[in-house]
Amino acid sequence: VIAAVTFVGVLVLGVLVALLVAVALSIVDYIARSAKPHDAVLGWVPRLGRYANVALHRSARLTPGVVVYRFDGKLFFANARYFKGRVREAVRGVRGSVSWVVFDAESVTHADSTGLEALGDLAKDLRRDEITLVVAGLRTRMQEQLDLAGVTETIGRERFFPTVSAAVEAFQAQ
Repeated sequence: VIAAVTFVGVLVLGVLVALLVAVALSIVDYIARSAKPHDAVLGWVPRLGRYANVALHRSARLTPGVVVYRFDGKLFFANARYFKGRVREAVRGVRGSVSWVVFDAESVTHADSTGLEALGDLAKDLRRDEITLVVAGLRTRMQEQLDLAGVTETIGRERFFPTVSAAVEAFQAQ
């Protein structure tokens, strides 16, 4: 669609104006696609030996009391509210009570100030509901961003784990 609009723009408005329109449309398209990135609730799949999307793997086993949630995108102003809503939706969708939400952050490569604020707010909101937010698989760069923004302290330094498996094992050990 962008290419077609650009082509028509070149014919009608000229190359320079059409190029500016194409750039603007590309930016809008990127933000729109990033506003609702792929996400999933994860469960343990024995035959794969890892956590995977429960919607795709019927054999995935959920751990009672735990929701494992993966977010596959940058956490920024365009999707911060979506992120918090999807985590809440995942918690509401579980039969029984939830004590921990394990946020699989391995796919999150960047967060802006709005995204960082959303993560801190989510931790506080869940805490009010007596649910602990833990973070698994966080990349070093993201850890630095969370540290600088004070989100690490809001969540609690002891609530960061190298993998989803380590986080779930810590829940089961308590």
